[in-house]
Amino acid sequence: MTDTAHPQALSGTRVLDLTRLLPGPYATYILAGYGADVVKVEDTGAGDYARHSPPLEASDLGAAFTASNAGKRSIAIDLKTDEGRAVFRRMVQGADVLVESFRPGVMHRLGLDYAELSEINPALVYCAISGYGQNTRRAALAGHDLNYQGVAGLLSQRVEGEPEALPPALLGDLVGGSFSAVIAIMAALLERRASGRGRFIDISIAHGAMALMPLVSVAAVNGEVVKPFGRTALSGGNPAYGIYVASDGRRVALGALEHKFWKTFCLRTGLDDLAEWRPEGDDAADAVVRQRLETLFRSRSAKEWETLGAQWDVCLTATASVSEALDGARTEGLPVFDSYARDTSRGGVRVEVLKGVCADLTQMSRVLTPPPQQGEYTHSLMSEAGYSDADIAAYLAAGIVKGPQ
Repeated sequence: MTDTAHPQALSGTRVLDLTRLLPGPYATYILAGYGADVVKVEDTGAGDYARHSPPLEASDLGAAFTASNAGKRSIAIDLKTDEGRAVFRRMVQGADVLVESFRPGVMHRLGLDYAELSEINPALVYCAISGYGQNTRRAALAGHDLNYQGVAGLLSQRVEGEPEALPPALLGDLVGGSFSAVIAIMAALLERRASGRGRFIDISIAHGAMALMPLVSVAAVNGEVVKPFGRTALSGGNPAYGIYVASDGRRVALGALEHKFWKTFCLRTGLDDLAEWRPEGDDAADAVVRQRLETLFRSRSAKEWETLGAQWDVCLTATASVSEALDGARTEGLPVFDSYARDTSRGGVRVEVLKGVCADLTQMSRVLTPPPQQGEYTHSLMSEAGYSDADIAAYLAAGIVKGPQ
């Protein structure tokens, strides 16, 4: 019997989150999902400008902010002042992890880089997420997901007839940035158990995104000619691994890579003469097989094909829209959603958010606090750091810190 009462892995871990927009906030949201106490450190000006870019009706907040900031506490500090940096340094003393996503050099100029902060707290795990890493030739450049995918080589891996098609997912931001950071932070925390010391982590979103191309990359680095996208075994070059249109216009995904799956599929569908076919790079032969599969799949609906695929065990499923995929997870009762209560212009509502990590299907849903207002927890967090009410009031009055508006 599964014990669902076990403590979360990062319970008792304090994370200072200085990031904005999506890659950093989503990384720390994942950490919060494993029990970390995430403190969102914002400036006293605009704060995280993902808040209203653009707002969702349900949450009154931007989609990126809604998706990646529930369960956090916000403190607003002016780190450009000596007094503000002093407040922050005091918070660092009790922190386990710091995550920042400024351009390389910003934290150094503030006197808050790893070299400085590790003197205050040698056990601190300091993770810097940037577009191209701290010490590369592009380090100082601005960028977004599209730029990072381009530098990583991902944009070259596309169908020849659609060179201008934009990527369907933020693979640079979320894989190269968020997921890479979480993995590295978790590893550093494990290492710290033995060493007692933290470490500096340099996450390059662009170079982390290269992890999405292990097969293509290992071929290229070992001197092999890389086939263009659409010609490799996993990008359309193998008819047994492809997407086909069913009779109702919906699409189905056939993933019969292993010969046992392909043979069973052929024998079940009357393609007996193709049961021993193997993809060998013969374009003409592959085109004939693909044409026969296209004709076959138009004989039934997507739902019928998925039902048969399950019966035959041949890696055959209908493709779902985003809404259908989310509804399916909800129908099956999978704990891939969290929710929080929020008072908005529409009144009190429940806002659903996708869990940062869905791999552990035994993970219990936790009670989420809504994404915080800018500086919503400034007073309580400064109290935790040892400041008196009078001190906090003085700092607020001077604009060194900022409370909720």
